[in-house]
Amino acid sequence: MKKELTIEGMKCEGCASTVVEKFQAIEGVERIVVDLEKKQAIVESQNEIDEKVFIQALSDTNYKLVK
Repeated sequence: MKKELTIEGMKCEGCASTVVEKFQAIEGVERIVVDLEKKQAIVESQNEIDEKVFIQALSDTNYKLVK
């Protein structure tokens, strides 16, 4: 599955690295590509992952998933 997620608060490569680190910890996530310009993370996974899981992964950061 491929999912495009818009993330509020990312401004630099350090921000992108944090998002990648948090999303890589989610079971089933295989690949993450962050586009800072578009403020998006493209996540590839083995199966469908509920958006709530991504929201929870970012809960202790300054970043938020935009619906």
